[in-house]
Amino acid sequence: MLLSAIRKLPGFPLLVGLPVAVDGLSVLAGILMNGFQGSPHVTFKLALQMGMPSISAVTEQRFMAGTVQLNEGGGIPAGSAATVLIALLIFLLAQAFFQGGYIGLLREAAGERPLSMAKFAAYGSRFFGRFLLLNLLVLGLMLVGGSFAVLLLHGIGAVVSLLAFLILRVWFVYLEFTLVAQNCTIPEAFPRSLRAFRNRTGATAGLIVAAVILNVIFGLLVNAIWLSFFFFLLLFLYDYIFAGMQLAFMEEYERIEG
Repeated sequence: MLLSAIRKLPGFPLLVGLPVAVDGLSVLAGILMNGFQGSPHVTFKLALQMGMPSISAVTEQRFMAGTVQLNEGGGIPAGSAATVLIALLIFLLAQAFFQGGYIGLLREAAGERPLSMAKFAAYGSRFFGRFLLLNLLVLGLMLVGGSFAVLLLHGIGAVVSLLAFLILRVWFVYLEFTLVAQNCTIPEAFPRSLRAFRNRTGATAGLIVAAVILNVIFGLLVNAIWLSFFFFLLLFLYDYIFAGMQLAFMEEYERIEG
């Protein structure tokens, strides 16, 4: 299924071009402002990203524009709290627009319909408010739920919160797709997406496993081999492969709902 979706990408260049362009501009802006900062180290991040793909999901080196820059002690540099808050607000607003626009393009591609920037802008504008509220809700639940789990259960709590995050993240894949595919409100999308989640197939599980494994592999490579040329190469490969991953998820969602 994933390979089939990837083979379709040349017919839908916007699905790859948009994330590559956004990531590329973010990296270039980060290099101009901060230089190509960071050092090689072995690490990875567990991620299951929906919406527009971005190499920042697996990159531990926080030099890209739009990410929070930390000092050597792990804190925010003195006097920059307001800047960080403004950057976070801009990021949340942009993320909501791109999320709605990109998932809209995925739906069009799954239906074998032509894509355009006009369609991307139309979907992004239509679903901007809903995705902004949803992202704020998810962010709040993750912070509160994760903190309580770790505080009450310590090490076991961290494991429990990670498992809960993965399960909920899979459900939220359906929630995000349901918002766009059925053009409904957030309260309406919850029961509809839960029904789709319960009707998921083995193909969905295979895609989730593949997404987690690929994120781990890319995270290891990106952070361990910290070279600018290699980073740009991995940026393109990551956005290309995960554009196919997103399309495969949408095609599976359409099959379940069909």
